[in-house]
Amino acid sequence: MNSHSSSSRDSWHARQAGVSLIIVLIMLVIIGLTSAAAIRNATSGEKVTNNIRLQNLAQQYAEAALRYCEAELAKPDDVAAPAGRLGTPLVEANIITVAAGAATGWEQTATWIGTGGASASKTPLPQLQIKSSDSSFKPSKLPECVAEKQTMADGNLAYVITARGFSPDYTFDSTTGKTTGGSVVWLQSTINLQ
Repeated sequence: MNSHSSSSRDSWHARQAGVSLIIVLIMLVIIGLTSAAAIRNATSGEKVTNNIRLQNLAQQYAEAALRYCEAELAKPDDVAAPAGRLGTPLVEANIITVAAGAATGWEQTATWIGTGGASASKTPLPQLQIKSSDSSFKPSKLPECVAEKQTMADGNLAYVITARGFSPDYTFDSTTGKTTGGSVVWLQSTINLQ
C-alpha cells in the first residue's frame, strides 16, 4: 500500500507539473502579444508625429514663398533700380492676365512643370531666405510661387499669388508634376490693384 500511495503521489506531481507548464506558456504568449502591441503603438505614434512635423515644414515653406513673392511684387518693376525686383521672374512682362471666369494659370500643370500657363513668373524662393546659418539643412525642393493678374468681376485687377511648399521627403514625377511622395502645401493670396 505504501508503494501504491507513492506512485499515486508521483503521478499527481507529474500532472501538476504539466498543468503549470501550460499555464506558464499561455502567460508567455499573452506577455509577448502585449509587448508587440505596445511596440506597434509606439511606432505608429512616432510615424504620426513625424508626418505632422513634415506637413508643418511644408506649410512654413509655403508661407515663406508667399510672403517673399508678395514682397517682390511690392517693389518697382525696374530690375536695375536698387530696390527693384532684382533677378526674379516676377516682372510685369512675365505675369499673365486672366479674364474673370477664365481658367487661371496656377491651376494648370504646365505652370508648375515650366511649359506654359503662368510658368514665366514661377519663382523659387532663394535658399538664403529659408536656410539658417546654424544649420546645414535645406529642403529637397525649394518652395516656389507664381503670380498672375486676374480681372475681377467688378472690372478691377488683382494679383493672385500662389505658393507651394514641400516637405523634406517630397518627390514628384517630372513629366506630369504629380506628387509621388511626401507632402505639398498650397497657399494663395490676392492683392487688389485699384
